[in-house]
Amino acid sequence: KEEEERLRKEEEERLRLEAEEKARLDEEERLRREEEERLRREEEERLRKEEEERLRLEAEERARLEAEEKARLEAEALQRIEEEKIRRAAEEAERLRLEEQRLKEEEERIALLQQKEEEERRKREEEERLAREQFEMEEEAEAERKAAEKQAEREEAQRQLEEQTARARAEEEAALRKQKDVHTRNQELAEKEFQAAKAAENQAEQSVKESKSDRELEIANRMRDGALVRAQRATINKDLADATVARDVKLLKPVISKAEKKRVSGTENYLLQAKKLYEQLQAATQLQGATFDRRIADIEAAIHAIKKGGFETLLAVELLEAQVLLKKLKRIQKAALEVQKLSQQTIAIMKSYNKPPDVVVQVMRSVFLLLGNKSSELQTWPDILIQLNKIGRDNTKRRIQCCVPEDIDYIAAKKVELILCKYDEELVFDTTQALGVFYNWAECIADERLALPEVLTEKHKSSGLFGAARPPPLPEGGMVASGAPATRKKKTEKKPDAKTKKDGKKDGKKKKKAGANGGIRIGGENLPVPKFLYNGDR
Repeated sequence: KEEEERLRKEEEERLRLEAEEKARLDEEERLRREEEERLRREEEERLRKEEEERLRLEAEERARLEAEEKARLEAEALQRIEEEKIRRAAEEAERLRLEEQRLKEEEERIALLQQKEEEERRKREEEERLAREQFEMEEEAEAERKAAEKQAEREEAQRQLEEQTARARAEEEAALRKQKDVHTRNQELAEKEFQAAKAAENQAEQSVKESKSDRELEIANRMRDGALVRAQRATINKDLADATVARDVKLLKPVISKAEKKRVSGTENYLLQAKKLYEQLQAATQLQGATFDRRIADIEAAIHAIKKGGFETLLAVELLEAQVLLKKLKRIQKAALEVQKLSQQTIAIMKSYNKPPDVVVQVMRSVFLLLGNKSSELQTWPDILIQLNKIGRDNTKRRIQCCVPEDIDYIAAKKVELILCKYDEELVFDTTQALGVFYNWAECIADERLALPEVLTEKHKSSGLFGAARPPPLPEGGMVASGAPATRKKKTEKKPDAKTKKDGKKDGKKKKKAGANGGIRIGGENLPVPKFLYNGDR
């Protein structure tokens, strides 16, 4: 490709040099023709004068001969002819003098007119230049005003978001403290119940050992059976309370399964609280995984699960951050998908411009500035067309789909916003549909980048909860619908032999069981539960 690009540039340079040579030859041919025309006119003038002189001499000679012929006949006729000849010569001389004077005056008048027109042209150009500079200054001022308004709106939105986050954090911390207090009280009650049940069980065992008659033994056995039931209930309640206070999914799941399997009366309240906490931790883990993967459908499902479980207050901060992220994701993905939907015919209309309007050049330059190109690569419309016509990994649609706000330079985003503020959206769409779609994407992605700090930290670049929206990558040869994961090719596996088939099933069951205990499956992976959910510390 580089060799083809070099050959293409050399061919363009050769054509340009040939065109300049041809223009130079044409100019020399024109000057040569003008010189020949001037010489021809001078020659014609000289011949005309010679012809006039010759005619005049012939007339004089003829007159002289006639006069000599007539002189013999009539002296007066000769005198009249001579006088007429002198008079005509004087008139001709006067006429030539007047004609020469008229031509000179005409030349002076034309020179004055040309000088006046040149002065008027210069004056008009100067006025147009001043007007254009004034218009550009006003346009720049208007663009800066609009950019300042947008920046103020972003700062106000950020301030409101921080206030909402502070309120949500306060509500969440209060709800978590209240939940922890309830769980701690339940643990204390379960511990007291467990100690009392153990004491009753030991006393019942002692009674069985000390019983002397069958009646006493029967009563002691009944008391021991009741004590064992109470001890079993107390043990389950203690395990549930301990797992609830520990806030550990790995402890909660087996304890809940054990309690549900035994179905002992009197454990319903502790079991309900443990299941509620397990659902809360599961919803938080699902939300964390969804925001990390940044898939719209997964985030919406996680938010729905939180609202369905009634955990809006206990997970207020995470829910607010997910909602903000979801809004950014939808906005950016909508703009990117609109670009992906553009047909080649629609883009070809924009490419067909030889001398495009200024709005086309500026908008497309803004797009490629956001994609990482340098200003030196986008000086002219042919430079922009080179970037627009690239294929493969450098295809414009692919680059737009993979572009995220964190990867954009802050200064470039600021420059793009000033450029786009000069043009109205209706004007852009009236130019071409494709240009309007590119304009919307550039405005959206620049706005999202400027909403982030100028200097990004690692938290902004990698965190799923706090970073800007990162759209899912496109699969090879197609688009991804909203929230839909890219399709993957199924791997072909060899069929197991008859001897190893049974062993393979056992291994599969063991792996599945191990994966279930290792975490909650979200987005195709077993993600660990976030540590801050164990103890409430953020």
